[in-house]
Amino acid sequence: MITINDWRIHKEKWLDTDLTLMTSDDGWRKRSTKKDIPIWQRSFADDKNDLFRWRLPRVAAPHHEVFEVFVHKMVDYHQYWTAEYSGGFRVQEIDENAQIIYQQFSPNVPFIAKRDLLYVQWSRQLADNLIQTSFRSIILDTMPVPAGFERIDWWGGHLFEANADGTSQLVLIDRENQGGRFPAFIMNLIMPNYLTHQFDSIVRFFEKGGTASHDKLPDAKNTALNLKSLSNQFLPS
Repeated sequence: MITINDWRIHKEKWLDTDLTLMTSDDGWRKRSTKKDIPIWQRSFADDKNDLFRWRLPRVAAPHHEVFEVFVHKMVDYHQYWTAEYSGGFRVQEIDENAQIIYQQFSPNVPFIAKRDLLYVQWSRQLADNLIQTSFRSIILDTMPVPAGFERIDWWGGHLFEANADGTSQLVLIDRENQGGRFPAFIMNLIMPNYLTHQFDSIVRFFEKGGTASHDKLPDAKNTALNLKSLSNQFLPS
């Protein structure tokens, strides 16, 4: 995990790194093909959990609308493609292109602890038809891990690209260290099936009308809101 100062120093370099990973096949191996969508896998020396990638060639919404959901409305709709998601909120807006987000996940599986996720997300527009966003798990003294949770160490990114017919393409890179005693080899084994379920659910969400036809997660069901008062703390300059 990184600190806010790490992010300030390296954020442009990390955007460039993630863009290359999302647009080049160098260093990747094709792990599987699910429903005509290749799932790619790549190892890195710093973590036994591998990085995965998929590209959806057609999402039934304009690229800026998909971007809006994944960047500004994720905490309201994440439950539609991640069943374990139980709530979240924006901790702080850093500037118009960057924010810190907190989420919680409940696996509802015996002996598996709940997970939470605290990450910085930042974006840039590369062209009129192309937007990039990146994610890194972050450490904040004002947001410690709650009792009974394990914190996920996440590295990810999205690329949102317009198609000529008004639909869009969506690319994901995703590496998840689940923390606790969850073995990396198990995570690497299950990720392709997990990602297939995820992209199926994303495609279906937009085919059925996106946010216009889906309800937000109600506050009464948002398990993370009891921590929201901590988000009033200021970040270090």
